[in-house]
Amino acid sequence: MNIEVYDTMKGNFFYRRMGKNISSVRKKKNISQEGLAFLSHIDRTYLARIEEGKANPTIKVLHKIAIQLQVKMQELVNEG
Repeated sequence: MNIEVYDTMKGNFFYRRMGKNISSVRKKKNISQEGLAFLSHIDRTYLARIEEGKANPTIKVLHKIAIQLQVKMQELVNEG
């Protein structure tokens, strides 16, 4: 497997895990996607793509989401 393909696979895994973490925290706090998107000043469809691991949010967007979820950004990107 060449390195470029491997890096892409790692990236996809990272984005899926991050999206799952965001979705999990959001649901635990009983916040809808629409509500979190509104509070974070991002489009709901963009948030949905982030949660699906299909979008690569900027640090700024990730920070907005973390603030609204009242967690550290690290919690959204770390495993487990």
